[in-house]
Amino acid sequence: MPLQRPMPRHLSIGEAAAAYGVMLLVLGGLDAVWLGWLAIDFYRQHIGTIMAADVRLIPAALFYLAYPLALVYLALWHAPATWAEAARRSGVLGLAAFGVYDLTNLATLQAWTVPVTVVDMLWGTSASALAGSLAWLVVIRRASIRLKS
Repeated sequence: MPLQRPMPRHLSIGEAAAAYGVMLLVLGGLDAVWLGWLAIDFYRQHIGTIMAADVRLIPAALFYLAYPLALVYLALWHAPATWAEAARRSGVLGLAAFGVYDLTNLATLQAWTVPVTVVDMLWGTSASALAGSLAWLVVIRRASIRLKS
């Protein structure tokens, strides 16, 4: 008799919305600290000639609204069994998303540098993994504990 795997649990709409909210807060907060304080001088040093004087709010808002949605759908919709799995899935998606952005910029923009590519890809991977694992802890783990009791 073949071994049957249990069907993966999907997030409910409420859980997905809560995970989205957690990711939105985590990614927004992390990026505010990263881009606004920790790494601003690094980016200015390496790509300052192509940086906008002020952040363009509409494209930034569109990114921060869409990216957590993609993370929830692609990394968490089939509920990961552990926080490490959630972090891994989210981190891989972060590596792919930021890799496309950074490697395309490196290939097409004269002012884009290898250090910016590497740092930004590591940042995107890490921030995405952290957001995914925190969303798992706050939403999916809590729901699993409630379901067992």
